[in-house]
Amino acid sequence: MSKLIYPPSPPMQPVIGHLNDFRRDPISFMLNSANEHGDILMFKVLNKRIYFINHPDYIKHVLHTNYKNYVKSPGYKPLRLLGGMGIFTNDGEEWLRRRRFYQPAFKASNIESYTDAVQSNTEELIANWEHQNLERVNISMEMSKVTMAVISETLFSTRIDFGSDLWNNITYAFDWVGERALRNPFVIPANWPTKKNRRFHKAVAALDELIYRIIDEKRNSKEQVNDLLTRFMNPEEKNLEPLNDTELRDEVMTIFLAGHETSANVLAWSLFEVGRRPDIQQKLYGEVSQLGDRKLTYDDLHSLVYTTQVLNESMRMYPPVWHLGRQNLAEDKLGDYVIPAGGYVRMSPLTIHRRKDYWDEPEVYNPDRFHPSKSDSITPYTFIPFGGGPRLCAGRNFAMMEMVWMLAMLVRSFKFESEGGLPEIQPGATLRAKNDIHVNIRPRK
Repeated sequence: MSKLIYPPSPPMQPVIGHLNDFRRDPISFMLNSANEHGDILMFKVLNKRIYFINHPDYIKHVLHTNYKNYVKSPGYKPLRLLGGMGIFTNDGEEWLRRRRFYQPAFKASNIESYTDAVQSNTEELIANWEHQNLERVNISMEMSKVTMAVISETLFSTRIDFGSDLWNNITYAFDWVGERALRNPFVIPANWPTKKNRRFHKAVAALDELIYRIIDEKRNSKEQVNDLLTRFMNPEEKNLEPLNDTELRDEVMTIFLAGHETSANVLAWSLFEVGRRPDIQQKLYGEVSQLGDRKLTYDDLHSLVYTTQVLNESMRMYPPVWHLGRQNLAEDKLGDYVIPAGGYVRMSPLTIHRRKDYWDEPEVYNPDRFHPSKSDSITPYTFIPFGGGPRLCAGRNFAMMEMVWMLAMLVRSFKFESEGGLPEIQPGATLRAKNDIHVNIRPRK
């Protein structure tokens, strides 16, 4: 094996290394460390060395050029206790097999067919808001509610009734996973009957009951609906074996949780930023108002350029999947440093999205940086909200359609006002606001 020369490290404590830094404030610690040390550095947590990469060439190497040498890191184990071995947590040939089930569902023609569900559910949300007190609305919960309805109708042909129990179960499960995966290696094993573990398993059991109900209803349905779940059960490709019940559960759970959670977070952060920037909100409203009061059509997406810019800027500053971990199967080299086989490699969309030598004033919310005329100036792999390489998110085009359409419809109907400063960011399985995002909403008419 090549002689190991380690990258620079931030100051650390004896024995425990950077453990307390991750526990206290992982986001600030990673951002400050990346700004100070640049392209590649090393974190140490107890006896574990973590190679943290923050350069687009290195990220491209891991996610694209040499991706077959990299599998999901052990940090994904807690997520597997929630989502199982779905497409997001799987690796190798089994991941490739699962990916083939998704491809037909996210073709452009099928994405267009999903627009009715996006429109009808957003219209229902707008109608509900017109009859409510719109002071300090929990926009995090509201966006979760509507994206959950959309993902269930479009991909499972089932309407999921949102309630506080469902919201609490999802929130707790994500927090539990985030704590174990990112901040605290000293947690008690998941199978020990502690109060926190029992609550997590109870939350998962409630979600399982919901998921298996969806699967059973699909099996017993006589409707001929060509949705994603149907494709899982009866794949179009003759050489693809249908997924068994456990595999179905894992994929449905993955889509249900990741498919609504990530979009909901981006929309919530977008409405918060729009609410504290009247100039951005007015420009956004000006774009969508040019389309009139009629129902939007799929072709209108091409006209909503600034709306797309706003969402891209929200994903740059608040990427829902903000942290990626890999483990290399064979020895590799990144820059001047050898990564031994079994090494822990991490990268963060959050830090590369805010790197000063690639982004002008990265801490400023500025959708204009994504104007189409500036697309060539964005260095590849400095903007990776959907990952990169062969494992680029399969549902990214669906997610963008959904978010663009919802944001346009909401801003056409309402004005949003944010109070106070930036909500505290909670780095968990996704990038949420710790105490949710609240905004005031004013009808435009």
